Amino acid sequence: MPIQAFFIPRNMIRATIKDRQELSWNGVYTLFDSVNANNKTIYIGEAENIGHRLIQHDVDSENWWNIAVAFVVNNERHQLSKADIKFLENIMYTKASQAGIMKIYNGNMPHQSFVSEERVYDLKEIFFNIDLLLRSLGFPAFFNPLKHKSNNEREQLVYFTGRGSHAVAKYTAEGMIVQRGSKLSPKEPSPTFTSLKKLRTLEKEGVIKNDIFTRDYIFDSPSGAGVIIYKARCNGWNMWHTRNGKTLDDLYR
Repeated sequence: MPIQAFFIPRNMIRATIKDRQELSWNGVYTLFDSVNANNKTIYIGEAENIGHRLIQHDVDSENWWNIAVAFVVNNERHQLSKADIKFLENIMYTKASQAGIMKIYNGNMPHQSFVSEERVYDLKEIFFNIDLLLRSLGFPAFFNPLKHKSNNEREQLVYFTGRGSHAVAKYTAEGMIVQRGSKLSPKEPSPTFTSLKKLRTLEKEGVIKNDIFTRDYIFDSPSGAGVIIYKARCNGWNMWHTRNGKTLDDLYR
């Protein structure tokens, strides 16, 4: 599910909201006091109308923040539900607290809403993209490199072997790089497989031939790569693993 970020300086909040219809949709948002990576405060929120909620923050009594970054799904027909955005808000708060990079302005930890197990996979994928987008904007709110392994260890090869497949990849800041020679599942696509169009496009472009990657190819996420290789729905965070059995979830979360 593609997520869209809006980086908005405070003095442009009202004009940007007026110009962008997407900011009337459901979503989550962050407020920051500074663009200095070494000295930031973050506020994490959710709203069924992002623009309306941001305007509520744009008052004299909340003069501490200067930057807003809002996130919405960029498809008007497939919007996030209230339960979705409450779940995302909770993940974002929890990860920011664990990272300890920024001071959290929220008074209380947001409540985690109930969503189905299947939906949890989707929402964790959305959080992964929010994390990458914020890092690219200079706001590494959810990741503390001092609490994680070295880059060399973290960028080790990982493997995917579900349904008879055998794929090798590296997880990097740019995405999931599946290595040339990786083999897709030889089985017919599962009824849960919803990426047939993507698979056919990769075959047409020559990236995949006879169920084998002919060259390295970068996917946006672990699950995006895993679904193509597995030919079925999957949680890539749990199915990509190192030789000693550690999953991407073990390494990164």
